[in-house]
Amino acid sequence: MQQLPAELDSPAARLVLKGSSVLLVHLVAHGGALGFLVFGRKPDRPAFVAADLTACEEVAERAAVALHNARIHSDEATASAVLQRSLLPTPPPRLPGVEIAYRYHPSSHTTQVGGDWFDVIPLPGHRVGLVIGDVAGHGLHAAVVMGQLRTAVRTLATLDLPPGRLLAQLDAFAQHLGHTQLATCLYCVYDPTTRRSALASAGHLPPVLVGPDGSNDLLKVPVGAPIGVGSVTFDTLELLTDPGSLLLLCTDGLVETRGQDIEEALHALGRRLTAQHSSLEDTCEALMRRQHPEGHHDDITVLMARLNGIPCDSPWK
Repeated sequence: MQQLPAELDSPAARLVLKGSSVLLVHLVAHGGALGFLVFGRKPDRPAFVAADLTACEEVAERAAVALHNARIHSDEATASAVLQRSLLPTPPPRLPGVEIAYRYHPSSHTTQVGGDWFDVIPLPGHRVGLVIGDVAGHGLHAAVVMGQLRTAVRTLATLDLPPGRLLAQLDAFAQHLGHTQLATCLYCVYDPTTRRSALASAGHLPPVLVGPDGSNDLLKVPVGAPIGVGSVTFDTLELLTDPGSLLLLCTDGLVETRGQDIEEALHALGRRLTAQHSSLEDTCEALMRRQHPEGHHDDITVLMARLNGIPCDSPWK
């Protein structure tokens, strides 16, 4: 037997290949060596001849291209995941008059993360901005667009714009990004001193509001076109909430199942949220255990806010 490459020069490999006819073909793609492909025939089969080399080289060429593309795909998926996780919020902030909990689960059916994002933005006067959005598609490009939009929302929030105007400015910003990828977004501003909330939506799912008495409503936030369509306006819903109300914002991965209407699924979700738990974190965790199906096809993002308000005699006022 001729000298084998180091990768095959082991007692186990020699035992398997002893007496066999072996052909080694290099795997080369885009000028880079990726390894080699081993073809073997048992001792009782005809040995390889020169004519076999052409066929084996063609197989190796195709295998090298497939392996090269798989590595690119893997590197992109890793970069997407790192980018998205670096842009998602750190542990929930402690804010007066509001308790926050959230969860994010990437899809289990693809190695590419999607464009889900959420944020909690402290605003002047003890107010808080709650943001959730979903960029269409998966992969590095969706993650990059998500990062650009999330940064833009945080910047626009510092201008203290009402939700409808903020989404209009975000849509105008998206027109200058030079891409055609659309995104949904819901922006809510909660003022714990007045217990009033203002919400606007760019094609996003309506939020669920669960009252302290166990009642639950699907808020009828006026729905504008997704971010990226251009030249649209966004109306705002304003409402007064009772202390202890629970506001749920989510992406469609939480409730989208085949054969079920999303609005019906959101109503069912609200009914499940009426169960009492010791903390908002427990409520969020219980919801994910119940709603998080095995083998889900899309990213799942949940943002919960317990709207406690600030009492009149509180030192925060």
